[in-house]
Amino acid sequence: MLARAIDRLPTQQLSDAPVLITQERELLGRCEAALENLRIAYWAAGKALQAIRDGRLYRATHGSFEEYCRELWDITPQYAGQLIRTWRITERLFEMVGGKSNELETTVSRRLGIGQARELVAIAEEYSVDAAALLYLALVQARGMATTADLVKGAAAALPPAAAGKKRATQEAVSAYLASLDGTPQVPPARDPYRALTRARRALNTETLQAAMERDPEGTRTMVRELIESLSTSIGMDVEIRSNAPES
Repeated sequence: MLARAIDRLPTQQLSDAPVLITQERELLGRCEAALENLRIAYWAAGKALQAIRDGRLYRATHGSFEEYCRELWDITPQYAGQLIRTWRITERLFEMVGGKSNELETTVSRRLGIGQARELVAIAEEYSVDAAALLYLALVQARGMATTADLVKGAAAALPPAAAGKKRATQEAVSAYLASLDGTPQVPPARDPYRALTRARRALNTETLQAAMERDPEGTRTMVRELIESLSTSIGMDVEIRSNAPES
């Protein structure tokens, strides 16, 4: 319907006037409606793909979700995963801005493409969808239509763990990040090393180590020992490692 509404495509500029004539304004409105729909179409696509994947709705025609995505929609499993991981953030954002400010809702709908939503995934997965949505809203309220994917990436990297999910603290963190960019190129800062360490700790959980032990007990013990020694030396700690493995 949106595509068919764009009828009578002009082959050249319709008027020399600096202000658009009525015909041009109407055509521009229909064109921008189609573009806005394109920008947030990933929201519906991601939600639909998750329902199909989790409910195994593909099983009547395809052996796997990956096969379904490739054969029916010509998309890779990786891209399908991106769509699935981003849709909740977008939905939550529109829940937050709906009915509050037409200007804010318009800005979000015009700026929040999948490229920007993708930069919020790490925050959503590490903290919560609300934390990601609050970060984006703080950034849009500060920069409006000037919000870019690079700004989202930088603000996400600079967000202190203690501020995640807290509206005022998030706004203060975003303001501090934007202030740090004044007079300098807008290059996202390196990721918070404490956050990186936290992620590493979560990744090395009991289940992961048990699985590694089942695959290669001696190799796993060696790697863990070397990791402990390296980490303890780096932060100035003395650690004595005693093996309680049964003797062969």
